[in-house]
Amino acid sequence: MLENKDKEDKKAATTTTSSPLLQKSEIDKIENLKKTLKEKKDTNPPKKSDVISQTNVNTPNKSNVTGQKKSKDELLQTEIKEKPQRSNTWTLLLYQDSAPENWEDKLKELHIPFIVSPLHDKDLKPDGTTKKPHYHIIVRFRSKKSFKQIKEGVCDPLGGPHPQPVFDFPMMVRYLAHLDDPEKAQYDIEDIEVYGNIDVKQYLYNHQEYQMEILKDILNFCEVYDITEYSTICNYARDERPGWFPYVTKIFRSTVDAYVRSQRYASENDGN
Repeated sequence: MLENKDKEDKKAATTTTSSPLLQKSEIDKIENLKKTLKEKKDTNPPKKSDVISQTNVNTPNKSNVTGQKKSKDELLQTEIKEKPQRSNTWTLLLYQDSAPENWEDKLKELHIPFIVSPLHDKDLKPDGTTKKPHYHIIVRFRSKKSFKQIKEGVCDPLGGPHPQPVFDFPMMVRYLAHLDDPEKAQYDIEDIEVYGNIDVKQYLYNHQEYQMEILKDILNFCEVYDITEYSTICNYARDERPGWFPYVTKIFRSTVDAYVRSQRYASENDGN
């Protein structure tokens, strides 16, 4: 009896906890609605074309985008944004027929060191025709400058095209005469002009030739300024041209000393 009673209690508890809160008629309506929606979904699946068209509703046509033309100013601004690099050394082209007559004076007015290549008037295009005569110019600043600063401050006043940062200064100096490009027209390194205190000869000559060039510069200086005392050229090299100092005091000491003594002798015996 007790077992039967326990079973009846459990059955009653189960019936109580699982009994729906809605009426049976309402449950039937919901079930029928679910069934109807399922059947409709199975019989009318969405078309692939509909999905694709919905995805591309607001997508612009590629041909319309690529066909839009930008002005030179817009292209320049894009290029500036794409070239965020900064450098203290830049190179630029200067075409002979479009540069102002006083272009060299304009560069000097910037009060920065610069280097000018020989006139490149023998360069050839891939089709064999001659390129427009032009100069390659290297400008150096104490601090790094942006593309925009060089373009507006240096290139535009000279009528030159866009500048490029110099990543390897020695190689760029040698390119001024095409020293490492034997397939290109070769130019005389003696025609390279330097404004400011930049030593380019160390990149243009081998070691022995470079030393001889330094000695020539020292002796020319002594001749032009009539240096007659060895101490004078030593003091000048120490204070103004540190690169000369080891050559004056050690490497070519005897040569320089003999040269200034000969100048003193010539000065003292002039006319006798």
